[in-house]
Amino acid sequence: MSFEVISRLEQTDEFKNADVLFIYYSIEDEVCTRGLIEKYIGVKRIVLPVVRGNELLLRELGDTKHLEIASYGISEPKYGTFFGDYSDIDIAVIPGVAFDRKMHRLGRGKGFYDRLLSSINACKTGICFDFQLRETIPFDATDVTMDRIISQSEDLRNLNIH
Repeated sequence: MSFEVISRLEQTDEFKNADVLFIYYSIEDEVCTRGLIEKYIGVKRIVLPVVRGNELLLRELGDTKHLEIASYGISEPKYGTFFGDYSDIDIAVIPGVAFDRKMHRLGRGKGFYDRLLSSINACKTGICFDFQLRETIPFDATDVTMDRIISQSEDLRNLNIH
């Protein structure tokens, strides 16, 4: 199922034209991004989230050999300086527990991604399996909406984005 989602993502202009890719290193119940990351290391700059306290910071990944399992069982880059210039990010590929057709994202409840994404102007692209895409999900004023949501069979775009 992940292959179909990742293939759709790779076909987007936002992905094709991206030099800097902010993406997550998938855990078991998420769309698998591991193969995509390995495919594009050295082709695109890959930036992964790192949990520090109540915040997500970003660190560029040089090699998947330098990943370590950290908070919440998530693999993070072990070495390197933290990525500070969010304006360099061309596309942000975001996981979620669920998404809806109004471009809302339901995370795991800690607000890590929402706090980070409010500072990023890049195309925010949620990726999910078809069963994670709903008509509506709960959301509040602090939740950041997606610019695009890609599942196995759908590619939704926020029409309010330039």
